[in-house]
This record gives sequence, C-alpha cells and structure tokens, in this order.
Amino acid sequence: MDFRLSDESIAMQQSTRQIVNDLLKYEPAFHETNEIPEVVDATLREAGYYGLTIPQEYGGLNVDKVSGALVQLELARMPPQFWPLIRSAVGPTPHALVRHGTAEQKNKWLPSIATGEKRVCFALTEPGGGSDVAAMKTTAVRKGDRWVLNGTKTFISNANQADIFTVYAKTDTSKGRDGVSAFLIEPHTKGFSISKPMKTMGWMVDGLFEVAFDNCEIPVENILGEEGRGFYYALEGLSEARINVGCQALGGADIAYEHALQHAKDRKTFGVTLADHQAIQHMLADMAMELHTARLVLLEAAWGCEHNIDVRLKSSYVKVLCTEAANRVADKALQIFGGSGYIRGMVVERVFRDLRVLRIYEGASEIQRNMIAKQLLK
Repeated sequence: MDFRLSDESIAMQQSTRQIVNDLLKYEPAFHETNEIPEVVDATLREAGYYGLTIPQEYGGLNVDKVSGALVQLELARMPPQFWPLIRSAVGPTPHALVRHGTAEQKNKWLPSIATGEKRVCFALTEPGGGSDVAAMKTTAVRKGDRWVLNGTKTFISNANQADIFTVYAKTDTSKGRDGVSAFLIEPHTKGFSISKPMKTMGWMVDGLFEVAFDNCEIPVENILGEEGRGFYYALEGLSEARINVGCQALGGADIAYEHALQHAKDRKTFGVTLADHQAIQHMLADMAMELHTARLVLLEAAWGCEHNIDVRLKSSYVKVLCTEAANRVADKALQIFGGSGYIRGMVVERVFRDLRVLRIYEGASEIQRNMIAKQLLK
C-alpha cells in the first residue's frame, strides 16, 4: 500500500499553504471589526478554488479528490468566515448539478459557479426535521408547466448571498423518502422569502437563515434530475460533503495545534518552558496522534471517492472521527495557552469556538453512529 501523495497533490497543497499564510495577516483585523477585506475572496477566486470540483469543460479545476481534500485542509487553517462560499461551491449543489443536471442547467450555472460569480446554497433541513429527511413537510405540486412549492427550510448558510438554491421537497407525500425531489430555485422568484439572520456563536459572519416558499412557482424544467430521486441525490452529495467537513475540522485543529506547540516552547513557568512539563508533553503527543490518525482516515475516504468506491460508511467514519478529534485538539490547545487562550482574537480561541458546530451539521455525530451501526449490522 502506497501512502505517498502525488507530486501534483503536494504542489497544490504547498501553493495553497502559501496563499493561506498570506491571507492570515488579515485575521487580527477581522477579529476587531468582524469585516472581511475584499482581497480575501478576490485572491481565493483568482486561484480558482470556487471551481475545485467542477469539470474543466465548465471552467473548473476538476482536481482529483485527494488533492481537493488537501486544498481544503489548507483553506481551513483560515477563519471559516474567510471562505464560506467556496465551501458551498464544493458541496452538494454543484455535485448534484454535475451528476444529474441537464445540459441546459449545467451550461447555465456551472461556469459562473466555477468563477465565483454565482453563489450556491443547499436547502434540506426543516424546522421539524433535520436528520430525519423523510419527515420533511415542504411540498412541490406540479400544475401544468410549473411546480408550486410550499414549506420552510431552516439553518441555511449563505442564503442571503446565494444566486441559486437546491431545494428538496416532496412531490409525492405517500412515498416517504422515495417521494422527495430536488429543485433549482433563484431567490428573486415570487413566493420565495428569506428571514432575518439567526446569529451563531461562531463560524458564520451573517448567521443562518430560514427560507420560506409560499405558493412559489418555478418552471417545470427547474427540477434537478429525476422526480422522486432527490433523497438519493442528497445522500450522494452529503457523503462527499462529510469528507469536506472533516477537512474543515482538521485544518482548524492543525493550526491550533501548531500555535499550542510553539507556545509550549516559548512560555516559561516555574523556571522552565511549558514543554518541559510532562503533562504538557502528553497533551501535545495526544494531539499529534489524533490529527495524524484522523487525517489518514480522511484521505482514504477521499481516495475512495476518486475511484468511485462506495464511501458512505467511511464518510461517516470521517465525519465523526475528524470533528470529534478536532474538538479535543482545540480544547487541549486552549488549555495549553491558559487564560490568554480564552481571549478574543487568539487563534486557539476562534478555532475552539468555530469547530463546535461541525459535530452537528451535515449529520450529527449521533446520527452518523446510527448510520455506521446499521451498515455494520445489515
């Protein structure tokens, strides 16, 4: 078994590290103002990261899945607020468009998504059902050459900036998950509305939103793929998205670990550095082992995606292992800094705060364990 990365993957990882290191100089000002300089998104857009997973024929980079994971691991060293729209652009919406969209849908949307000109959004969760997708209440009824949607989606990130939403609704309420279909909806459509932001403890600058549909009419051709297949399209996209979340978790934990390691070498207590204390050495050793182990599981799953191997089980491994390990690493990093680590503006503080949500979205840890157990026992 060859664990070596290709020269191309290493080169892309290194170039991304250089870009990220340059953009990190804007982090202190962001903590003061909560405003992101335009140069951050402009730099990331110019580097082509919006098109990371989009085929070259539509203007994307179409890098292999391992290289894509390495890029996201590097991007995740930045505050997550610096690249939220790129996370959406490598998420379930473009995935479904590439695999199931019509030629017209692909030509209309993929080139502008790849450049960052058009932003995307994924609307699946509802107030009465997050992980229980089959319990969704949003409906889509066909009337002639139109679909009419009614319902509400919640906890939707980037809704205030998105140009296209992938919305999941029941087209046949008698069939459970087999009655769910996917639709492409633009926010200026009559009957479509977005709530005021729900402010979060971290991760998002603008917060999260509710999206409502009140007799929202869209053209019949705005259905994405086959009627009744939406649930399975969502599962396809979420398997890969869980690997992306693993990258987001480990990238943040990695930079927190690096800061804690350096602080342990520099900070003196009782006449010696923190690193001279065995308790701190053990903490650093545990952090390094967790990061290394989780990274291997993540890259194995990314490799499986690249080779069209079913990664549903391993993507659940990734989601649980990476997010929970990252939270433990962030907690130890903050502990090593002591009181100073709890101060706003410290890297370990923002990582600790921002990583917490990753154990919840794209399938909470508890749901992932259910899914893992079902696959093991079937």
